[in-house]
Amino acid sequence: MEEKEINPQESLALIDSMIQQAKHKLADDGFYFIFWGWLITICALANYIAIQFGIYEGYWVWIILPPLGGIVSAIYGRKEKKNKKVITHVDTYMSYVVGGFLTALIITLVFMPWHGIKVTYFVLMLLYGISTLITGGILNFKPLIIGSLFSFAFAALSVFLGNAEQFLCISGSLIFSHIIPGHLLRSSFKTQNV
Repeated sequence: MEEKEINPQESLALIDSMIQQAKHKLADDGFYFIFWGWLITICALANYIAIQFGIYEGYWVWIILPPLGGIVSAIYGRKEKKNKKVITHVDTYMSYVVGGFLTALIITLVFMPWHGIKVTYFVLMLLYGISTLITGGILNFKPLIIGSLFSFAFAALSVFLGNAEQFLCISGSLIFSHIIPGHLLRSSFKTQNV
């Protein structure tokens, strides 16, 4: 089989089509941004409200909901993998972003007892910011890039607040870096596929 050489314009068109494909895939998968954004926001707000009412067992929401979310994500991911026909370079890049984020997340959470909630949430908000900035850059999707800046801002703000208020910062960070951009991705996907 003979390979055809392509000119620079065709090459750019191919790259652009790959990026658009990945945008469509991620918009459809915008599920993860929306799902995890809402799940962790609900956990953080529930824990904050529990503390305000003197219920210090509010941390149980973290022990119950994220593992259930992991199961839902695994089922959804397995279903998506069955439907996937082609893996693009952008898919590969995204898998490294997610892999790096999850590795850093696990390390941060495992060592939380040694460095406390304030440092943990500060680092988590930085991780949200870094992962959404890189994802937004790869996909050339400005709402993710802008959302990452909110995560960085909430991380900086959290330094000046108490432990309970860390839950409000993490909620704000996720609303602007995951939930809003996730819905915009999904909306973009639906508009382009009508």
